Amino acid sequence: MRELLWTHRRLFFAVAAFSFFVNLLQLGPSFYWMAVFDRVMTSRSEATLFYLTIGVAGTLFLIMFLEILRSRLLVVITIWIDKKVAPVIFDALVTQGGRPEHPRYPEGMRDLHTFRNYITGSGIFALFDAPWLPIYLCIIFLFSKTLGYFALGGVAILVAVGWVNEKLSRDALETMHREMSNSSRFVDTVSRNAESVLTLGMLPNVRDRWAALNDISLSRQAMTANVVGSTVSLTRLVRQIVQIMMLCAGAWLILEENTSPGVMMAATFIASRALVPVEMILSTWTQFAEARAAYGRLDSFLVSLPAALAEDRMQLDPPKGNVSVERLVFVVPGRPEPILKGVSFEVKAGESIGIIGPSGSGKSTLARMLVGLWAPTAGTVRFDGAELDHWSRDELGRSIAYLPQTIELFSGTIADNIARMGKVDAKEVVKAATQAGVHDLVVRLPRGYMTKVSEGSSGLSGGQKQRIALARALFGDPKIVVLDEPNSNLDAEGEAMLQTVMAELKARGVTTFVVAHRPSVLANVDRILVLRDGVVERFAPRHEIVGQYTGPTAVPQAA
Repeated sequence: MRELLWTHRRLFFAVAAFSFFVNLLQLGPSFYWMAVFDRVMTSRSEATLFYLTIGVAGTLFLIMFLEILRSRLLVVITIWIDKKVAPVIFDALVTQGGRPEHPRYPEGMRDLHTFRNYITGSGIFALFDAPWLPIYLCIIFLFSKTLGYFALGGVAILVAVGWVNEKLSRDALETMHREMSNSSRFVDTVSRNAESVLTLGMLPNVRDRWAALNDISLSRQAMTANVVGSTVSLTRLVRQIVQIMMLCAGAWLILEENTSPGVMMAATFIASRALVPVEMILSTWTQFAEARAAYGRLDSFLVSLPAALAEDRMQLDPPKGNVSVERLVFVVPGRPEPILKGVSFEVKAGESIGIIGPSGSGKSTLARMLVGLWAPTAGTVRFDGAELDHWSRDELGRSIAYLPQTIELFSGTIADNIARMGKVDAKEVVKAATQAGVHDLVVRLPRGYMTKVSEGSSGLSGGQKQRIALARALFGDPKIVVLDEPNSNLDAEGEAMLQTVMAELKARGVTTFVVAHRPSVLANVDRILVLRDGVVERFAPRHEIVGQYTGPTAVPQAA
């Protein structure tokens, strides 16, 4: 985050420059009071009072103008953050958040929103104004050491209050954020499994579990609010007491040492101005602490990303379909045994490969690694001899197709989803839908390809979603297709359609990998790879494996 923000440091320097002149001009009203009491009152000159008033009024208007410019410049900075930082966060969340070796960070955008809002809020101005505190104190000391000591004492009390506030609220804020995240994730899990929760009578139990998580968050939030509220009230009290004491001391100095009334008024006004940033920081401490924590989490997340994510890559020709896997090993952090243990094989362009094996053997993990979704712990996956990392994700995505086990459609039309949420080319969309055997299904819908789907894909069955997702995978004529349990939600008609799709892919010379528990989809593959406990048990032509495996690894006779 520091590097990303540093690239536009000139904008922050400009805000600091505006803050410099704003605080410099804030001395104008103080000197106005001093001139009124020490010059106007003694000379009884109405002209002097008039011109002094015109001058200080102009100063106040100039301060307002500079503050407006400063505020608008911060808005420009937040817009820049959205355009520059948000895409980086978004890409990182998508490309890295789903990897088991990388911690999930679903709160990334919310943290960015928190940090961005703080920059445009009033609290950020206090940080730019705070460096003027010692300068204001020095000016007060030049007027009077006695008044300077009163102002310094007030600042010391406020700093002590701020330190206590930091100590008391930090742990509470961190716990509050953690418990809020846990509560949100629990609600999300429950909502995704609503059918099981309702049909199994789990609603009271999960509600109680959520309430327990929420109660911890609420208690920490209340504790933080109480600490910050008490701090703000104490801060306001200290500032008012300092002003009263300085007026009292100034009056005593006038009586005992013949100090001018103007000095007393100017010193009191400057002290009040000096304490404003401190009071503002403490009153917005919760927002500051949340923004600081959000910044830290964003920074840690970006630092943890692999360097290759941001590197430029040479543009390569689209892969033709030759695939080689060399000594592939994959380990999930916290799991003692690797999921894949030295998997190696080669596939020529246009071959159709079935991948079978018992549950937990590493089939889906291998599928994800074949398309570059997960990075191997050791070993490599190569397309046409080049490692997957040599291609950019966008370039590679146009040449490969992947159908995961869990199907989700995005908010938009069916045409948008088939077109991979890009520009809808009607001809290409219909072509992909026809290849996937879903065209007739779509045109029978009330609005056809313009049918709206929600994030939860309401209104579509599991089989319909799977067939639309297959059309999305085939969009753009990919050269390498990886299907993970493509028939898990299909009925007999859907399975027949899938067989036709695979036959067409084979006829077009597309390299195809099919992970299957239901073996009917493997009737026409060229070779079968059998995984067991993360190692390749067999990799041979289909006819050599037919009849040798039963249960989840059974292979049917050719159709």
